[in-house]
Amino acid sequence: MNTLIEYEASKLVDLFGKADDLAMHLFMDNMSMPVDVQDRLISEISALSQINQQSVGEIIEHYGQSLLPERLRW
Repeated sequence: MNTLIEYEASKLVDLFGKADDLAMHLFMDNMSMPVDVQDRLISEISALSQINQQSVGEIIEHYGQSLLPERLRW
């Protein structure tokens, strides 16, 4: 996991702790994440038994890589 994803995961863990849905969406908008992916990400993070930086980072990496071929039109 690179430093950027570690930062994003840390920030999302903090926002989940505050239960601030609007701030989560605004932060993910700044990450240039599409709205439908934001909803899936929030859903998956909410389903975690323990929300921590490592698990959230893995989810962010999964969605970042899964969208790459779609963006490149492969």
